[in-house]
Amino acid sequence: MNGLTIKIVDPDDDYLGIEIHASNDRFAGSARIYAGLTDLSEFAGHIAGFPANARDERTYEFGSRERGVAGGYSGLRFHCLDQSAHAAVELALEDDDRRYGSGTAQLTIRIEAAAIDRFVEALRELEHARSGEAELPSVA
Repeated sequence: MNGLTIKIVDPDDDYLGIEIHASNDRFAGSARIYAGLTDLSEFAGHIAGFPANARDERTYEFGSRERGVAGGYSGLRFHCLDQSAHAAVELALEDDDRRYGSGTAQLTIRIEAAAIDRFVEALRELEHARSGEAELPSVA
């Protein structure tokens, strides 16, 4: 499936180990990130209702780009492509070079606004269950 997937890979009492995977027709990348225990519901709340209008833009970051911080990084930018509010998410992914080989990916995925509502609910359920994955499919 092309799109954005967030999966719990390492639940812990102090953090959620997540893997963020993104792909479009030509590019793909993933990053393993040590997220806070409430980061998924915080992210869900931040993107809920997107897009409110054609100028709506929302950003969110998981992890850190700092070398001294364990885990990878993902920056997400939700924005509209035109006045009809066709939407996309732009992603930057960086993996932890101490755990895996150094790697980065930047790509854009076209998405449907209605799919964001389902993704938001899946993120909230994912954080509550502390296992599974949430998917935001891409559109052609």
